[in-house]
Amino acid sequence: MIGGAELGGTKCILAVAKSPTEIIERKIISTEKPEFTFPEIFKFFNNFEIKSLGVGTFGPINIDKKSKEYGILVSESKEGWQGINIFSEFSKNINAKISIDTDVNAAAIGEYFYGSGKNCDNLVYVTIGTGIGVGVLVRGKSYTGSFHLEAGHIPIPNPDQVSGVCKIHEECWEGLASGPALERRWKMQGSEIPENHIAWEKESQLIAYGLISIVANHSPDKIILGGGVMKQSHLYSKIRFHFKKMWNNYTPLVDLTDLISKPGLGSDSGIVGSLILADGEPAQI
Repeated sequence: MIGGAELGGTKCILAVAKSPTEIIERKIISTEKPEFTFPEIFKFFNNFEIKSLGVGTFGPINIDKKSKEYGILVSESKEGWQGINIFSEFSKNINAKISIDTDVNAAAIGEYFYGSGKNCDNLVYVTIGTGIGVGVLVRGKSYTGSFHLEAGHIPIPNPDQVSGVCKIHEECWEGLASGPALERRWKMQGSEIPENHIAWEKESQLIAYGLISIVANHSPDKIILGGGVMKQSHLYSKIRFHFKKMWNNYTPLVDLTDLISKPGLGSDSGIVGSLILADGEPAQI
């Protein structure tokens, strides 16, 4: 058997499986401080005999295997986690081969092999939830560069001059368009905002700003939008509308319903990708 752990900023999804698409048992726990979260994770996995475990985790995290700091969370994106070595914690407490990547890279990997990203040479997965994360795959391999991508922190226009929520950059893409930004601006959670509320027009515009940068920089075959905010399915058409207007026919694009799409695996993209990491880790470039 293999194991998968998707460590998100709000919750952790844990699973054991025969294969990435044959999950035997799963559990969801809240992501609290490390001293409370890790014991729950290890308790779950130590009930099973697994040969390998894939971990897709929030970051920023060092995923360079040649680095002495491999597996270390390098920033305080979640209180109490900066400096924690994810790889070491799992390796010390679980008797299995451990592979790690970012949570959004794991989601991209899941979609590439089993979801909406099949047959895409260049695939981008964007998660819009507690934060905004971006994973890029080139021919099935996650693109990292000298450090993994942090495209959620690109600067975007702020036409309404609202205050952003990012602790580091304030008015970056994440600071203006993430779930917490949406909640602070409109004084209610996304799930409580009516479909016809002006909030969604503003949100779709902010999301489209970020996607313009991604298309200009990566020219992907497909962008998959996931995460809690994107559970509002009416957002996709609004985002495509704003994207089309902003791009202004600058270069030819595929049909926007193909370019900007929903996850084929739904909310399972990340955990399936984590299980793929365990089953035989895709290479990085």
